[in-house]
Amino acid sequence: MAGIWFTHTLAKTAPNGSAWAKKDVYFPEMQVFATATLSAYRTQTPERFSSYQTGWAEAYIVTPRTPMTAGAGWSFPSVRDNQVFPRTDRLTFWLQVANGSGANPPVSASAVGVIYEYEFEPKLRLDLPRSVRELHLAVYAEDGTVVGTHSSTQLEGGPAFDDDQTREQLLTEAYAVSGRARSSFQIAELRPDEMAQSADFRVDPSTGRAEPLNIQGSDQHPFRS
Repeated sequence: MAGIWFTHTLAKTAPNGSAWAKKDVYFPEMQVFATATLSAYRTQTPERFSSYQTGWAEAYIVTPRTPMTAGAGWSFPSVRDNQVFPRTDRLTFWLQVANGSGANPPVSASAVGVIYEYEFEPKLRLDLPRSVRELHLAVYAEDGTVVGTHSSTQLEGGPAFDDDQTREQLLTEAYAVSGRARSSFQIAELRPDEMAQSADFRVDPSTGRAEPLNIQGSDQHPFRS
């Protein structure tokens, strides 16, 4: 019998190339069934129509059992599953969005990740597991444009995560996905309310704090409040 044990919403807009949002979840080892569902996708045709448009979005899950391929200094999943059924103590929900290039209109998407506790014996659960530690990061370019966001959550009884290792991995992913030179990105640690699931934002390079951002073409984002 499976019951909902954890859920999280990801949302991202790509105004210039690729962007992503990801969520690491650490929990007591158990048999789980997890899903990542692309719940909304929004783009628009430019005024001067081009027959070739490269905008896309993808939601998937990575676990310690996911086959990985090494390249560009980064190990990336060779299989992108949106449903997994492992016995594990951690997994990552991914949402990747791309508009092709800065010449194309922005692409916005959202996804929902759900972890079900899979038990052969029915178990009564009256509440969801408690979070004991969280880390919220944004990787941004020199002008404050946020290319990726990362949140880590350690649930009660789950293994601890390493903050420094998480930051290093986030930068490695940013350089590999963007193809930009190293040292061109910075990382900001933000409060949970600064990384609201329903809003696009930039980081002020002078303060390292988040600022609301209304990206043209994404004003009807399905999760924007």
